[in-house]
Amino acid sequence: MTESSDLPSAYKRAFARLGQLTPLTMDCGLLCGKACCHGSEGEGMILFEGEPVQDRSFSVSDMDIPGYTVRFLVCKGFCRRKTRPLSCRIYPLAPYLEKDGALTIIPDPRASRMCPLQSRYIARVIDPRFYDAVEDIFTDLLDIDGFRPMLEAYSKMLDVYKRFA
Repeated sequence: MTESSDLPSAYKRAFARLGQLTPLTMDCGLLCGKACCHGSEGEGMILFEGEPVQDRSFSVSDMDIPGYTVRFLVCKGFCRRKTRPLSCRIYPLAPYLEKDGALTIIPDPRASRMCPLQSRYIARVIDPRFYDAVEDIFTDLLDIDGFRPMLEAYSKMLDVYKRFA
């Protein structure tokens, strides 16, 4: 395990690994009017464990998910793309821990009603380089002390959403 003090450098590596990669080879926001960038008090993105807030164009609050408190960001409609949180950068995918503890990357069930990429064809439309980068990032983050408990709680939260998606 890597020490939790390595989180800032892990996020720098994560953001560098994604670079300019996006789910499609074009701006997917053109398909939906950037629907995921228009949050409200209850609609936003969860910060992953130890992730820094790099942009003041988000409002930040605490949110309880099953067995864990996370920081929750709501977009005010515009941010500098280079300072988006990891949840925004990987959308509409989500890291997920299976019951046996194995990491998988799944379509984010919370996006099912908002994102046009969320369909049974998602595996065919998402750029495979993007998918691989997301998997690499969370494989790296899981090596950091304290990250797994947050991701376990996050996965339980996704289980609830999967029932309704």
